Amino acid sequence: MRECAHCRGAGTIPKAKCEECRGVGVLKKQEEIPIRIPSGINDGEVVRLSGMGEAVPQGVSGDLYVRIHVASHPVFKREGSNLIADLHIKLSDALLGAEYALPTLDGGKITLKIPAGVSFGEKLRIRGKGMPLEGLFGRAAARGKRGDLLVRLQINLPKHLSRKAKKLIEDAKEEGI
Repeated sequence: MRECAHCRGAGTIPKAKCEECRGVGVLKKQEEIPIRIPSGINDGEVVRLSGMGEAVPQGVSGDLYVRIHVASHPVFKREGSNLIADLHIKLSDALLGAEYALPTLDGGKITLKIPAGVSFGEKLRIRGKGMPLEGLFGRAAARGKRGDLLVRLQINLPKHLSRKAKKLIEDAKEEGI
C-alpha cells in the first residue's frame, strides 16, 4: 500500500489546479524574518523559530533553526561572562601609578586607575562591565546583570634611552629599584 500520487491521500482530486501552488498544496516563498537574538549569546548557539520552517501539504510548518555566529571584537576577548582587554601602559605608569581611559562594550568610556607597582600581565577587575548574563543563562533573574571586565596590563619597555633617562635609571638601580 502507498499513498495515491494524484491526490496525495486526500481522497479527492480538484478539477482545476491552484494557480499559486500549482496543485502541490504548499506555496514556496522567501521572506525576511525578524529574529530576537538574546544579549550575551555564544558563538555557535542555535535560536529556534517555531512554525517558521518548511511546510508540508495538509500539515503543520516545521521549526526553523538559526545558528548564530558571533564576530570577534577588536578590543575584547570573551571568557564566559567576563571580557578580557589588553592595556598597554608606560613603564613609568607601572611604577608610579596612573589613570587611563578605557572603552566599554556598550560604547562608553571608563577611567581605570592603575595602582603603583603593578606587574607585567597583572589583571585588574572592573565589576559589571562584562557580558550581559541574560542570554547566557536565559533566566529572568539574570536580566540587567553583567560579568566583569578584566584588564590585562602590558608594560611597554623603551627600546632606546636618552642619556638623561639612562643616568636616572642607573641612579634608581643604585637605590635598589
